[in-house]
Amino acid sequence: MTLDPESTLDRPNLVYHEAQDRMALLPNYYGWIAARFARFLPRGTILELGCGAGFVLRHYVAKVEHVVAVDVNDALLERLGREYPRQRVEPRRVDLRGDWHEIADVQADAVIALDVLEHFQDDAAFVRKLGARLSPRGRAIVKVPAQSALYGPMDQASGHYRRYDAAPLRELFEREGFATLCVRPMNPAGAWGYRRKRAESTNYSKSISPGKLKVINALMPALALLDHVPGLKGLSLVGVFERR
Repeated sequence: MTLDPESTLDRPNLVYHEAQDRMALLPNYYGWIAARFARFLPRGTILELGCGAGFVLRHYVAKVEHVVAVDVNDALLERLGREYPRQRVEPRRVDLRGDWHEIADVQADAVIALDVLEHFQDDAAFVRKLGARLSPRGRAIVKVPAQSALYGPMDQASGHYRRYDAAPLRELFEREGFATLCVRPMNPAGAWGYRRKRAESTNYSKSISPGKLKVINALMPALALLDHVPGLKGLSLVGVFERR
């Protein structure tokens, strides 16, 4: 996750990376995220933007040929480099606020951006850059915060410019030359919890104690079943789009 140049310093980026060890307490959550897009993931080269410590990556890496793992944090990239052989996972330091010249040579079969898009004021420009790194008929897989009506101080503290509803997310990608394969809600239970905390000026994960995170992790398989209940709105949207 990197930020728009207009963000004050890099406070939200620092908040994100400080939360990595805390979020390591939620392996079931990251497996749940990967499961939401697994059937759309091509076998070939994957470019993951804002990969962090690779919590989601480890749930799909065995199913693909090669991952170019992008982040701005050297320590997280070094951790990935120690965990995987370079022919399987290739860490690259890229500040996504820039021109992405560090990955100009990448033509990926899919680009994954999980909880990244909302950190850019000009999200259309981000989608255009993303599309330029895709092969023909390549796929963009994104996870974004859902329900624009929930936007508040907690989002601002996390460096979010917006939350998304399904129709505007589809329109954003379709204007930039993508076809929508799916846009689906994820984590209705999390949305109920977020609604109670959204006025707090802190990152959502930091508002929950490590002990509670462990309990939540144990409950994740049951919570994931709520994704399949019609009519429930999630804390996130997972979208899959194909380059025309």
